[in-house]
Amino acid sequence: MKKKNKLILIESEMIGPRGHFLDNLIETTKNFEKKLDVYWIVNKRFNNEGTYLPKNIKIIKTIESNFFKRKINKIFYVFEEIFFFIKNFFWIVYFLILFSINGNFKLFLKALRSNYFILPRYFSSFYKQYKILKLSPNDNVFFQTARRKDIALVNFLIKIDKNHPKFHIRVMLPPKIKFKGFFYYLNLLKNEMINNKLFIYTWSTYNYNYFLKNSLTKKGIYKSNIPWSFHKRNSKNKNLVIGFMGDARKARGFHQLPKIIKILKKKKYNFNFIIQFSKVTDDLLKTKKELLDLSKKDKRIHIIEKYCDYKEFRNILKKIDIMPIIHSAKEINKITSGTMYSCISNEIAIVIPSGTSFMSEIMKYKSYEKAKNINDFAKKIIKISKNYNFYRRNVKQNSLILKKLLEKDPLRKYIT
Repeated sequence: MKKKNKLILIESEMIGPRGHFLDNLIETTKNFEKKLDVYWIVNKRFNNEGTYLPKNIKIIKTIESNFFKRKINKIFYVFEEIFFFIKNFFWIVYFLILFSINGNFKLFLKALRSNYFILPRYFSSFYKQYKILKLSPNDNVFFQTARRKDIALVNFLIKIDKNHPKFHIRVMLPPKIKFKGFFYYLNLLKNEMINNKLFIYTWSTYNYNYFLKNSLTKKGIYKSNIPWSFHKRNSKNKNLVIGFMGDARKARGFHQLPKIIKILKKKKYNFNFIIQFSKVTDDLLKTKKELLDLSKKDKRIHIIEKYCDYKEFRNILKKIDIMPIIHSAKEINKITSGTMYSCISNEIAIVIPSGTSFMSEIMKYKSYEKAKNINDFAKKIIKISKNYNFYRRNVKQNSLILKKLLEKDPLRKYIT
């Protein structure tokens, strides 16, 4: 039996199951586990808290990161950074000796110079496991959600290892242009991008064009889609379910949900509602209370106030028929929307803000409506409900377009 190549999935900052990080790890694993040996290298403090994980995944908890966050504990964060700086000096001495013994002193010095004589933050906690895995040029290392610290690590690993594996970096948000920022390291690695040893995957057209503009080479930069699970939906003519899922944030329109529900109830449409959220900020506690009060008075309003793991999340999506996506169009076009992807792959009709262009190359069929304001969101939900099977048929077509697009996705092409 032919030995499989390795795929190393890395999430350096993920310490718990909440957010998209774990979900994306699982999704990528499911897409590649049949043809590659999949390993996860994650934060030393990672705890899945009993939520779903794929079977037979080799999880290595090794990466050290800040315990204190800058926004929450500024004083402790500063002291921790000072500690890391001092610790960094001792690690440099250690690795100088190690690479001298191995005859790779010049390679290490070159890598150190490229990082202004400071080790990348994750290097000392990561390198030992990297060596144990004995990766070849045919293997793949995939940074699922890359930050500046991640690409600094990639730059270092490439410079100290002539026979390094292929590196894949997914960028979710556009990096800032600054000294020793993301593009500083990216442009140091121009040759690796040209020679198909380093691949950058962006998610939106905005981000893709942003990278083309700020990179020294156009090669190695690809627009890619996140692999998603697909679900086929049957026809439905009554008791449609309106849904909201994910973080309770103003940017996602969570504070507008009570108003939409009240408008729809006032018009006496027989909708059911599923509202799922977990983390609520202080400024939205009033909204949360209002939603809970509404649910107590109306059994059709179902509130799920908890984190839902990979399987739970998808089981809830299967129950939702129409999803209002109440972000701003500007945010969706620039930062993208995982909710829109979930809705298309799960054949859910959507209402999106006017001005949204994200995923227009996929939404070729009329499976959506666009709304200008909250009252219009409610009107468009009603419009979809009156001719639901029309929108359902169209979202099936759009889901098929997405599925075919994913089959030819650069991620699938270059991770082999």
